[in-house]
Amino acid sequence: MAQYDVRHFLETEQEYADLASLLRVASPGNRPVSAGELREEDLDWPAGYLHGRVYLVSQGKGFAAVGTCYQAFWQEAPFTVHIHFDIHPEHEEAQVLSLVYAELQRLVAESGKKVKRLASRARENEGVRIQFLLEQGFQETMRSPTSVLRTDAADGTISEEAGGKTAQDGVMILTLNQLKAGVPDWKRRLRDLRWEVVQDVESTDPFSKPTVDDFEEMVLNDPALDENAFFVALNAAGDLIGMSNLWRNDPSGKRLDTGLTGVVRSYRRRGIATALKQRTVQYAKSSGAATIETSNEEGSAMYALNVKLGFKPGPAWLDFSKAVTSESN
Repeated sequence: MAQYDVRHFLETEQEYADLASLLRVASPGNRPVSAGELREEDLDWPAGYLHGRVYLVSQGKGFAAVGTCYQAFWQEAPFTVHIHFDIHPEHEEAQVLSLVYAELQRLVAESGKKVKRLASRARENEGVRIQFLLEQGFQETMRSPTSVLRTDAADGTISEEAGGKTAQDGVMILTLNQLKAGVPDWKRRLRDLRWEVVQDVESTDPFSKPTVDDFEEMVLNDPALDENAFFVALNAAGDLIGMSNLWRNDPSGKRLDTGLTGVVRSYRRRGIATALKQRTVQYAKSSGAATIETSNEEGSAMYALNVKLGFKPGPAWLDFSKAVTSESN
């Protein structure tokens, strides 16, 4: 059995470099993040919200695993602490998880934060991680299947019909680039649209409304944003009524990830979401992407729409939760 040293993350230049290296091998499908970007994200974390890391090293080498605990400032859940694990594939997950989790518990206790719930996530094909969480007293709270669309197999018949209907209704679809160029006060209005849409997104905790500056930082300044893959629907009066966008998280560019797709309640069931999704598919094809990937809560209308459009279900993300007191983390 490997021997590990458990340490608190001290935010040194070397530790950020080691963290960036670990993330590249632990999550190879994600957009590579530099040490500088990681440091900047930490510096931008709002004051008063917990954010801390612990890490394991084996025989003085690079990181074997990193555990992160944080309070999600984008949710109305001040007493919930999220637990996240990043583990190097060369290390035995069962042993590493117990060491990281124990140290994270100490870190949370030392923070002095009042905690009523711990939350974590795992894919349903991550059996070791799921078993570990269940053994610690976590319970599954939400299931969100991933789904994948092969762009070369996409059937545009349904989407074309929806596009024709929305055009007849006077609905226009713009890219974010076009919105910025032609719509006054576009940033605030887009923030308001996204906020209205996200109210109906299934979540383990309610979302908190971001300021325009927060929206700009979290969404518009995301390095994975592609302004030509971000589509917004407007009605005949120029009101923003729907949106859908793709993120460029895959380093190879062969996979694009769906962000938030939705339509304001008064304009639903008119084919607008379908027409927006069709624009994302068209963009993915033209950009050379082979697949579009997304995930949705299994009972949601958006998951049903994706399946109707040809997305094939994959391993689900599972949300887990554990009730605790501040003294028993």
